[in-house]
Amino acid sequence: MKKVFTQSLLLAVLLAGSHNVLAENTTMNITTAQLAPEGLQQLIDRHFAIWNNTDAVEREKAFAAVYSADFFVADYAGLNTGADRVNAAISKIQAQHPGFIFTPAPVEWNHGIARVTWGYGPKDNPTLVRGEDVFTVSAGRLTSARVFLNK
Repeated sequence: MKKVFTQSLLLAVLLAGSHNVLAENTTMNITTAQLAPEGLQQLIDRHFAIWNNTDAVEREKAFAAVYSADFFVADYAGLNTGADRVNAAISKIQAQHPGFIFTPAPVEWNHGIARVTWGYGPKDNPTLVRGEDVFTVSAGRLTSARVFLNK
């Protein structure tokens, strides 16, 4: 009886081990590279142009081409949803930091999520503040932005 139990246990371990090897090999054969959607960099560039624009009326006119109707920005100050609240948040940030502009790095893309690191500051010190935005994208529009500050 003891011998049968030991053999069964050994067989279970061997089978479990071969399953793990099989799963590992299968996973390794999956292609993980994914190209960014065409026009993503231009979409991100237009996003930062909106955030650098000091004219609230002009900014709002550009929203429909860049953001979905339910676009939101989540940052440390809270959650702003929709054109009116996002536009107000931009005005508030610009009022707190007159003359500052965003200088983004090129967009990075990973399976439906876009990431951009950026600097924010006056023209003579454009990286005074550093941060990162993580975007979701759908149907050629930004649907959300989550803002992280590098302290």
